[in-house]
Amino acid sequence: MVIFVTSMNIFGQKTDTIVHINGNILLGEIKKLNDGIITYKMDGMGTIKFQVDKINTFKSEKSFQVVLKDGKQYFGSFDTCGIDRYVNLILINGSERLFIEDIIELYPIKKNFWLRTSGSLGLGFNYSKGSDIATLTTSGSLYHRNRHTYAELSWSDNTTYQSDSINSNKSDANLMMQRLIYHKWYLGGNLEGSSNSELGYKFRILGGVSIINYIVQNYHNRLYLSLGSNANREWSMDTDEVTNNLEGLFGINYHYYKYTDPEFNITTYLKTYPNFTTPGRYRVNYYLDAKIEVISDFNVGINFYYNFDSKPISEDASREDYGIATTISYTFH
Repeated sequence: MVIFVTSMNIFGQKTDTIVHINGNILLGEIKKLNDGIITYKMDGMGTIKFQVDKINTFKSEKSFQVVLKDGKQYFGSFDTCGIDRYVNLILINGSERLFIEDIIELYPIKKNFWLRTSGSLGLGFNYSKGSDIATLTTSGSLYHRNRHTYAELSWSDNTTYQSDSINSNKSDANLMMQRLIYHKWYLGGNLEGSSNSELGYKFRILGGVSIINYIVQNYHNRLYLSLGSNANREWSMDTDEVTNNLEGLFGINYHYYKYTDPEFNITTYLKTYPNFTTPGRYRVNYYLDAKIEVISDFNVGINFYYNFDSKPISEDASREDYGIATTISYTFH
């Protein structure tokens, strides 16, 4: 009876409460749930992370954005339901009983912009004394999540130096947004700016729209396909030529995350761009980022890219460019 009263008093407090499968009751603040990991802030212990399969139940009076395995999204708070591994999602017009492991994403809906934002910063460097060639790679990303909308800003720069001069340079910046339409279907929009001396263009600006479908989304895997079109404008590296192009888009994006120690993370994508303006021209972009956590929020890994253009804007340019670098990165929020 004493245990029952104590538990009820704890659940009555205005704080997030998690009951571990071993019976321990944790008091604090749920920061997020993603990739099978719940991030939880506790007084005196700071921010901790543990696997979702270790949660028996939880309760919070705050409002959350909830994403399930089947792609459904809800907005509501949580209460216990008296059944192990289940919670009640409290909605405006009722409630929904959920199996905890069916929840693949959980984010508090807060007014503060920064608290809904996460990201990473990366740095890579390779050098060969025999060839006197050095490669410096910098990259970063910001992610912001709001009701029904996901936005991502990413950038990277790969510069190769030889004998104290710049031999080649590749820079990219991309703003992408996804808006939920129905379950696993999203409407996507993107705006990109890039340059690549190896492929012969000084600058390319691109904007497009696409339809996105998440084929797989669970704790370890996210796989989605995108189909759309975009328009771009290119400036040649060697001449004053400027071209306008209309392209198609077919993309495959995949993310894998292993949350048992050590944490392991892979992000990769393949995008093809058939050109509707120049017959026979098409572009292919491939990207791979693999990293492993060495200490809290710090990772080491490799970064690889491959770009192909069947008909570059500059006649003397190469049709392909690729690079690989070891990286050190830091993630936040």
